[in-house]
Amino acid sequence: MLIKQWLQLIKLLNNGNMKVGFVFGLLLFLLVVPLSAQQVKSVIPYRMVGGKMIVDMSVNGQVRSFIFDTGGQMALTGELCNELNIPVVDSVKITDVNGKEVGLPRVVVSSLLTLDGQINFSGVPAMKLATPSPFECFHADGLIGSDLLKDLIVEIDSKTKTITVTSAEKASNVSLRKMLPFSGKGFMPIITLQAGAGNSLIALFDTGCPGFLSLKDTDYENLRSGGAFQMMSEGVGGGSIGVGGMTESELSYRVEFPLLSVGPTKFKQVTAETSTPPYTLLGVKLLGYGKVTIDYPRRRWYFEAYEQEFDLAGKYYNVNLQVKDGDLVVATVWSAMKGVVEVGDKVLKINGKPVGKYDFCESIVSGIPELKAKKKTKLTIQTKQGEKVIVYQKE
Repeated sequence: MLIKQWLQLIKLLNNGNMKVGFVFGLLLFLLVVPLSAQQVKSVIPYRMVGGKMIVDMSVNGQVRSFIFDTGGQMALTGELCNELNIPVVDSVKITDVNGKEVGLPRVVVSSLLTLDGQINFSGVPAMKLATPSPFECFHADGLIGSDLLKDLIVEIDSKTKTITVTSAEKASNVSLRKMLPFSGKGFMPIITLQAGAGNSLIALFDTGCPGFLSLKDTDYENLRSGGAFQMMSEGVGGGSIGVGGMTESELSYRVEFPLLSVGPTKFKQVTAETSTPPYTLLGVKLLGYGKVTIDYPRRRWYFEAYEQEFDLAGKYYNVNLQVKDGDLVVATVWSAMKGVVEVGDKVLKINGKPVGKYDFCESIVSGIPELKAKKKTKLTIQTKQGEKVIVYQKE
């Protein structure tokens, strides 16, 4: 109807002055006809907090912080839902990064707006997390996941610390030679990597994973006989955080891939530790080596590497430490320390100085100050056999 009226008005205007009629007609067309084919774009800054990407969004008119997690789904903390009076509509079962199945209530967010006002998500389904929030340490009120982004194109640039989100009328202009298609079904960015020669490795690109590569335990078993990696160490421990909370202690392995190919880009001497997520995870540290673009509707994942090849050789600590109830304790024991200390043993002194109490969140976000920038540190540890002094070092 609007188009018909527009044509009639142009005809009337043309009877007086063709040039004026055309200009007025064009302006009127732009006013009354929706520009549905016009691409919408929003540039969202992010910051890193404790290995997590944090973005700010407006939720029902209030600016709040969220973890940007391509391996997760939209979630709000119970505290935020209660504060903004967001009601529960039903429930949903999910599997978190630790492979833990959790039943959670589901809510609907009226408005989720980018701070530049360019994109407004309305009627957004989200999980309501239990209280206290598992994201308290990151000062985040929820999680933005791939379910929210499934109709969009997302470009992540670690050099500018920005996430550019655009509507998907046009495909990305990144070369298809740098593209990997999604594997399997669904909207999650699951891709196929190459581990050495002839070994395929299905991985979820997960910006919620703080490392470079986390190897699913069953993939470890499948690849072990194919010579895809070399065994470095065996450990006992646990402690990663998901929406279902923190994991319990478990047996894990530290391995090194001589070669891991992400599309045409080669990574040498890649170290990974095993865990129990639903997939092997290609984590947020990949962004340090190139720009990632995810075209969700077309199920395409692009990696624009800064170089053609990278060497990731490194050394890793013989024990992992974490804060529990204010104490610094042993979280994971690797091969060299087996039989010397155990998970849960308490650190009494660092380089001969008695330790105080530590804040759990501060340790996750900023680390333990006394352990920073030291290649070797002497730890006095309370074990079942009495006090022991060990050298905390990378090997």
